[in-house]
Amino acid sequence: MSLRTRLIIFVLLFGSAVLTNIFALVYLARSISDSLGAIENIRQRQLVAVRMNAHLRDAEAALYRYQINGETGFKSQFIEQLNNFSNDLVQYRSLAIGPDELQWASTLEVAYQQALTTGSDLIKLRDNQTSRLDEFLGAQSQLSAFLSNDVMPGRTDDVEYQAIVSAMQDSSRAMLSAVTGYLASPEENKRVQFTDAVVEFQRAADNFHSIAQSEDEKRWAEETLAIFDRLKSLGTQLISGRDLQQSLYANFISIIFNAGQQTIVGKIEPHETEKFTQEQQALLNAVNTASVASILAAALISGFAILFMTQLSRQINTRATALLDGAERVTHGNLEEPVEITGEDEFGKLATSFNTMMLELANREDRLRAMIGKMAHIQDEERRLIGLDLHDGLTQLIISANMHLNTLNSQIGSRLNAQTLQSLDVSRTLIKQSIDEARRVISELRPTMVEDLGLERGLRQYVTEVCEEQNWESEIVTDTQGLQIEHSMEASIFRIAQEALTNVRKHARTQRVRVELSAEDQSLVLRVQDWGQGFDALLIQKDEAEHLGLVSMQERAQMINGVCKIESELGKGTSVEVRIPLASLAQRSKDGK
Repeated sequence: MSLRTRLIIFVLLFGSAVLTNIFALVYLARSISDSLGAIENIRQRQLVAVRMNAHLRDAEAALYRYQINGETGFKSQFIEQLNNFSNDLVQYRSLAIGPDELQWASTLEVAYQQALTTGSDLIKLRDNQTSRLDEFLGAQSQLSAFLSNDVMPGRTDDVEYQAIVSAMQDSSRAMLSAVTGYLASPEENKRVQFTDAVVEFQRAADNFHSIAQSEDEKRWAEETLAIFDRLKSLGTQLISGRDLQQSLYANFISIIFNAGQQTIVGKIEPHETEKFTQEQQALLNAVNTASVASILAAALISGFAILFMTQLSRQINTRATALLDGAERVTHGNLEEPVEITGEDEFGKLATSFNTMMLELANREDRLRAMIGKMAHIQDEERRLIGLDLHDGLTQLIISANMHLNTLNSQIGSRLNAQTLQSLDVSRTLIKQSIDEARRVISELRPTMVEDLGLERGLRQYVTEVCEEQNWESEIVTDTQGLQIEHSMEASIFRIAQEALTNVRKHARTQRVRVELSAEDQSLVLRVQDWGQGFDALLIQKDEAEHLGLVSMQERAQMINGVCKIESELGKGTSVEVRIPLASLAQRSKDGK
């Protein structure tokens, strides 16, 4: 029986259970429709009540800030919040059903009118207070300037005169401090301070009037009293207005509290919560009734369907696991072990297709590896030819140029001035460096030391030269136990070591290198270890394009049936290890012969 047929049977079984449940769902839908309408109405009333309470609190906060700061934006915010409260109150009245809800709406309407009236009075009083305060500050500034600039210089040598004027100045400043302090915090001691300052100023003004001698001094006394009377009047009005402001604000807070806490929070919200609980219970009863009927009717059909589905799921799980295991093996490069699933169902056909795909992938991998090996051989041959061209062409020209410069130096060096002779020496030095660099490049392109000395001695000589050039401490261990290695494999192993040391020179920033070539555990092992700055080894898998040198080592190792393992840790260095089975090495040597 195919998987599709089994699934159709399963669907039919559950379809029977669904049809049985339709009748219960019809009853449930009708109950839900009725309950949801009532719940939605309750929810809207709750939401409107919450918004009304929030608008009242925001209006209270805006009015308080306007009383403190006097910024126009807070006045507009106060009016806006009360308007929002009014709009929400209209909506709540439209949603109200019972007599209690209508009565609460009327109570909130009265509170809104009272809050609007009281708040508007507070705003007007605050504006008047601001105007009076400006006048008070102007009068105090005028009085202080008049006493300092006109009166004080009148008798600079008269100590009594100067003391009386200073007392008037101190009293005016005390009046200013008392009034502004009382406006900020209406404490009784500030009011007493203002009264004391008025008395002190009056006493000093009387004393000044009694000692006035010239016409100017008498005129100054009259002007001082005139400004003082206006200052005293404005201060008294400001203090009285602050008292009235505090009384009105207390009344406003009482209105807001009664509307918000007592009516909305204390009555409306508990009422709506109780209504919501009742409707929720009615809906729950309907759901329970429909659920019991549905469960009892569909239990037998569902039980049989579950048993059928359990068996089907077990078969699907077993076959899917086999396919996943096969995919996992393919992911790790194992293309030889097929997926063992029998049968004519969809999984059997999928397994057959999967095994065919594995076989095709194995063939393609063999062809690709052969192609990569051929390309590597061509690349090495091209490097050798380029090295020969550089050695026979460019290098010989540079050496010839160096010989000519040496000849020129020996012939006319004694006749040149110091600057010209220095330039000639620099040119000779650059030519020598070019010769050394050309020889290094030729050595990298054409490792003749492997052809001439063999892998062990050639590798040892190459590592020694690189370490001497880079001033590295080196440790070189070679012990192949006399293995006979085919020339192309020697070249591949040397190239891997060469690439590893190139990466160390470019990136490691190390002072020490260890290179080992030895036969152990039925394998030929090449290890290149440094103790430099290291890197995150996971980056090789994430972005191979940025780490072609590391990837090329792995590819070369695979071409000779080896495995290249790269381990690195930030701050602790890098280790490159290549293992080539001796059996594979012997097979390649035999093939090479």
